[in-house]
Amino acid sequence: MRQGLCFLFLFLSCACVQAAQPQVCHDHDCVSVEVVSKQVDMERGLMYRTGLAPKAGMLFIFASEGRQSFWMQNMRFNLDILWIDSRRRIVYIGRGIPACRTDSCPVYTPDEPARYVLEVNSGFSDAHHWKEGDKLIFNDILKK
Repeated sequence: MRQGLCFLFLFLSCACVQAAQPQVCHDHDCVSVEVVSKQVDMERGLMYRTGLAPKAGMLFIFASEGRQSFWMQNMRFNLDILWIDSRRRIVYIGRGIPACRTDSCPVYTPDEPARYVLEVNSGFSDAHHWKEGDKLIFNDILKK
């Protein structure tokens, strides 16, 4: 009996030590994100991947706020792209941006400056009622 309790204690304590998955949340609706801030990772982005899990995304963190440009070259699926300012407010949403497999892909650059860009599956923004002006919460991403 005593060994069983020790095993249970060890099992529960190990389960609690796991690192938290970084998330971007709107109210209680969260997306688990892969965070990228190195130039080489930002340039590759989601290229060549076959898809994202339903509530997953990629969060790009830029050194400073500015007009961040994105394109969809070598993508295999469509995306919603959300540009987010340094106050963590959505300043622009590109909905249903199509994948591009040619050499001359359009570049998407909103007029609004952004510090962060979030890529999620096409249709996510509308399905989850995320809109321009909404404040987002970053969990386990940035330490202030």
